[in-house]
Amino acid sequence: MSNNKNFQKKANALFLQYPNENKVYISENGQCFFDEKAAKNYHEVKGFETEPECFFREGFEDEDDTDVQEALHKSELERLNQAATLEEIAAVCDLDQEYTPANAETDEIVTFVISLREKLVGKDQELIQANAELETLSTVSEENAKLKEQLDAALKENKALTEQINNSKKTEKDASKTNSTKA
Repeated sequence: MSNNKNFQKKANALFLQYPNENKVYISENGQCFFDEKAAKNYHEVKGFETEPECFFREGFEDEDDTDVQEALHKSELERLNQAATLEEIAAVCDLDQEYTPANAETDEIVTFVISLREKLVGKDQELIQANAELETLSTVSEENAKLKEQLDAALKENKALTEQINNSKKTEKDASKTNSTKA
């Protein structure tokens, strides 16, 4: 206990000498440090079994930061959770990879991304089917164009034959008129 009183006096003297310092660490042998890490390293090197004692300038003491530490811990857990969610989303968005279907434990955002992926895959399949139908229609259109050409050619041929028949009938009439007038 007398060491503690002596250390407090030593700390107060240091605070007078160093007005910008509010905390000092004193080792078992009385060595003083303003830096906690340096004090702990010194204790380790010297093989002391206790931690260095911490003394504060009057009116300056460490605040109880339990709430801050708890909030930091919670925010770190949330950050890790969000990072895991982002990894899941990235995996679901990679269309070259399989994904795990949503279940009751799946994050709501991941579930939404999974449903978007399923819609995208469905629309992609519809597009593939529509392209196949379009290809079929294109082939049918080409066949129709060829048939139209053949039909036009047949109509021309039919017209030519009709004219030929009509001409031949005319020639027969004229020949029969000529024969009837000669007779």
